[in-house]
Amino acid sequence: MTGYNRAPGPAPPWSQVIATTLRLWWQRHVSEPQARARRRHRYRQYGVGSLIVALIAVSAAAIRLATTRADSHDAARAAAPHTLSAADTRRLAAATASRQQAAAWAAAQVSRSVIVSCDPLMCAALAQHGFPAANLAALGPSAADPLGSGIVISTEAIRNELGTRLASVYAPLVLATFGAGQDQVQVRVVAPDGAAAYLTALKADVQARRTAGRELLANKNVRVSAVARRQLLAGQVDVRLLITMAGLAHRYRVAIRSFGDAGPGAAAAAPLRSMTITATSASYRRAVQAFLRAQRAPFLALTSVHTAGRTTVLTIEFPAPAPLGLLNKN
Repeated sequence: MTGYNRAPGPAPPWSQVIATTLRLWWQRHVSEPQARARRRHRYRQYGVGSLIVALIAVSAAAIRLATTRADSHDAARAAAPHTLSAADTRRLAAATASRQQAAAWAAAQVSRSVIVSCDPLMCAALAQHGFPAANLAALGPSAADPLGSGIVISTEAIRNELGTRLASVYAPLVLATFGAGQDQVQVRVVAPDGAAAYLTALKADVQARRTAGRELLANKNVRVSAVARRQLLAGQVDVRLLITMAGLAHRYRVAIRSFGDAGPGAAAAAPLRSMTITATSASYRRAVQAFLRAQRAPFLALTSVHTAGRTTVLTIEFPAPAPLGLLNKN
């Protein structure tokens, strides 16, 4: 039981008591207040730093939110269809119609072996109408002019690119015109040696056509309608048709009903590239077709047979553009 009745030990010396008293007093009045002050200072620093971090975070979030809203607004505005005025809608429809009409005409009338220069939209329309894509030359930075082509399709984009040089330098002859104003589309013949040389050759070609027309009208195997007579005398008929007529008249009687294939709005000097003749019998038609199939370019024509009332007719057609100077070579 000795653990509970231990006798008190000796009292500590006064020097230890005084030292302990002074240490406690120092801790309570000096050391601890300083520690508390340092802790408060650190808390204030931590609080300010935390506030700054919080403000930065809030600012960043606000910026992200504003940016997201702006991006969303721009995306929505870009995705929303533009509202066109009635005038803009009409013009867009007119431009599309002109382009499609020109593409359909060119696909049907222009030789598939000819290179056609066009703006990208026009080239796409031509391809859609069956013109060989390999023979379409889109004008742009890499091909700034139609030289090297046989035909150029003049649209607003091409006119803006070439200006007055389109007619005065590159392509003076109009084969067909569709639409009007800014929406107008023209099919033009490219002059490989320049407009001046082409127009000189064209003038000589028209004169040669007149002379050949008069000679054919004097042939007893050739019969023509009144309209066809005037067209022959005016030099309006394609040289290839004139030479074909002369070859046929050497063997058969030829009754010419009409000449045609003039494009809408074509220049007066643009030749008529088709003629319709009467097929008096099936054997006559077969003989004429055999003669035509035996020809070689540039005299290899397209032919078609149809009826006009009770009469069977044969249409002979050459593609655009018409070559110049053929009569001077024969």
